[in-house]
Amino acid sequence: MKKLTIKDIAKEFNVSISTVSKALNDSYEISQATKDKIQKYAKENNYKPNFNALSLKNRSTKTIGVIMPTMLNYFFAQVFKGIEDAANKNGYKVITCISNQSHNKEAEIIEMLSNGSIDGFILSMAKETELKNDFKHFNETIENGTPIVMFDRVAHSIDCDKVIADDYNGALNTVEFLHKKGHKKIAFISTMSDLQIGKQRFLGYKKGLENVGLPFNDDLVVNILEKDYKKYEKK
Repeated sequence: MKKLTIKDIAKEFNVSISTVSKALNDSYEISQATKDKIQKYAKENNYKPNFNALSLKNRSTKTIGVIMPTMLNYFFAQVFKGIEDAANKNGYKVITCISNQSHNKEAEIIEMLSNGSIDGFILSMAKETELKNDFKHFNETIENGTPIVMFDRVAHSIDCDKVIADDYNGALNTVEFLHKKGHKKIAFISTMSDLQIGKQRFLGYKKGLENVGLPFNDDLVVNILEKDYKKYEKK
């Protein structure tokens, strides 16, 4: 007879693995009715936690998985250098993978490394992941006990630690600084207008113009498509 797993219980009640885990652990976050039915089902079907898997997940590997959307970008190259330097100082090793902006590749990397070979992930989302708004692989990874820290390109709906820049105020303050220097025609150039960080920068740019009393001029806004700027990154 096939051994009942936590995933089987989640499927039976059409809930997340996290909900089942909390119900089995009698968490206050789950309603009593839900806890009762899940606990009853688990008992009737002789559910037993997989302690071998738990032991593997709880074993420290002193290794961090780092996922970058690209390394052909100066910003991400510098971030990686910082991560590696900090990891080395604290006795950690780093496994670095590149998603190449692909949702599927990002999900495959996470699945491949979420087998007890790392202690957690530091990652910046692939562009395709953000555009598809598909974060299932992040949720499953966290629910299964592997922590994630996101930076720069983050999914705000995912409950994890995040390191982000204040893109809105950064752009706003830049406009105000240039205006104080006597500049009247301030352009906005972006290679990521379809991503949240690009949208926040654009909104900050427009607010900055408003704050200093400059009119918005659409002719001064340039959005460069990814296919156009990739050739410059490779030079």
